[in-house]
Amino acid sequence: MASAATATVRGGFWPQNGVGSLVSASGRSHGREQVARTLGTKGLLALRETARALDGVAPGGAALKALTRIVAAEELGGKRVVETVNLINRVTTAADVTEINADLLTFSTRTTFGANPPANRDGNPLGTR
Repeated sequence: MASAATATVRGGFWPQNGVGSLVSASGRSHGREQVARTLGTKGLLALRETARALDGVAPGGAALKALTRIVAAEELGGKRVVETVNLINRVTTAADVTEINADLLTFSTRTTFGANPPANRDGNPLGTR
């Protein structure tokens, strides 16, 4: 976890009320929070639970995630039926590790052009010659 950031307050409301510096609440980077928020969406909960099941252990653990929802009914009143929907309920495999690495690390790895980088004589970001 990143260390907390501290900001020195120079003027305005806070210094007038005895506050000379402010410390960040969590100290976490924006990127980690964005990833956590994204993995919290319903579409990616199965991936998150698979990653959680594989955290620190070899494949073979159970990945479980179930949600409850109210079943649609034609009538407006009365008692509603609640059903359980299993997003994932299975044992993890080695293929899950490959899938998670491909899904989460695809855009974070560096790519190189090797010994022959493309010419970019006109400065075009698309790399035209």
